[in-house]
Amino acid sequence: MRRLEGERVRYIRLFSHLLTFSLLTLSCQSDSYKIKGYASHLNDGDTIVLALEDHQQKILGQAIVSDGNFNMKGVTDTTVFCRAFLNRDPLTGISFFLEPGNITIELSPYPIPSRVSGTILNNEWQSLNDSVQTLGDKLIRLAEISGKTGVGNRLQLHQSIDSLHRKISSCIKNTAQRNKTNVLGKYIIDNYKEPEFK
Repeated sequence: MRRLEGERVRYIRLFSHLLTFSLLTLSCQSDSYKIKGYASHLNDGDTIVLALEDHQQKILGQAIVSDGNFNMKGVTDTTVFCRAFLNRDPLTGISFFLEPGNITIELSPYPIPSRVSGTILNNEWQSLNDSVQTLGDKLIRLAEISGKTGVGNRLQLHQSIDSLHRKISSCIKNTAQRNKTNVLGKYIIDNYKEPEFK
């Protein structure tokens, strides 16, 4: 009888510890986000606007630049595609996924690409942007050369250009496939139309 009572006490203690651990774990989970931004080229007092990408009149927050830095924080219960941009020059900005966690933005003056990192989706998004940017730069250089070269070399250049187009498309599709169960994959599937290659 004592043995059964002792087992019961142990189970109650174990259950109590598990319950406490569960409550602590839940209290640590958060739907808050923090954005730490760097913009060394901006002036003190410049305003950074955070808005929905597709509805930039829907402002989610603002921050003032101080010593080349800006910070924003808030709460979001869903992941949304947003844009952070310089109020006086909206082309100086970056599109990214606003989601719970710590997000880092390096804001560069247009046309230099800005960068985002910190959360899984934004790291994946930045990786895709880096790949497309690298391949796109090569494509532009080949297109410029194509206009200055003779007919014999032009066919080879067009084949190289076509190959780069295919690599860009493949890169986008692979990212969508890897992320098919999250917002990034859905965003690509909803917005990317693959070109018809010959």
